[in-house]
Amino acid sequence: MNAQSIAVARYYAVLLARSQRWLGPVLFYAIALAIDSAGGDSAADAFAYNAAFLLPVSAWLTRAILTAEPPEGAAITATATGAVRARLAALSVATGYSLLCAAVGALVAAATGGLGGASTLFTGLATELICVLLGTAAGVLTSPPLVPAAGWGLLLSGLIALGLLVARFSPAAMGLRALTQAANTGPGSHTAHLPLAALPAALLAVAAAWAFSTAAAIRR
Repeated sequence: MNAQSIAVARYYAVLLARSQRWLGPVLFYAIALAIDSAGGDSAADAFAYNAAFLLPVSAWLTRAILTAEPPEGAAITATATGAVRARLAALSVATGYSLLCAAVGALVAAATGGLGGASTLFTGLATELICVLLGTAAGVLTSPPLVPAAGWGLLLSGLIALGLLVARFSPAAMGLRALTQAANTGPGSHTAHLPLAALPAALLAVAAAWAFSTAAAIRR
């Protein structure tokens, strides 16, 4: 990342912070964490719960940053820095904000349910990362220029997030199933094993979504 890319990323980070568009998803996630922390779940259950909420929250944050800039401002930024650099900087910042939420969720899960063993901890953290990645993919596919209307974009991002959580072969669903199965094996047996294909599949999905959205932005 060169100096110009860092400057553009810093610009988008400040833009999102000042726009206060992050308040909705962050408050939503904070309320979800507060509800779960009072339930006394095991580490596997806590990680599964937190990761499930991270997916729609990441999609929401991605849409928030991609719509925080007025069209005129976005055109100026793309002209000054390059459309690809501007788009990737915005998406990187959205991912960074989502990863901060994931870090807080992991700390809450560890504080309320314990670490649950090395395999459960790894699976929990990897599932949170997968949900963040897939959430950014859902957010970018439902943001301008692909979906210009704000209402339809929000609805579609929610539906895609839900589909990714329940679809059998979704990387997010694979991680959540591993954590849920570990939580249901009984005390002393909470060992979760993330399917090997889950994380690479999530990385491929987010790369494809980012590339498709960036190409659409460039054509526009």
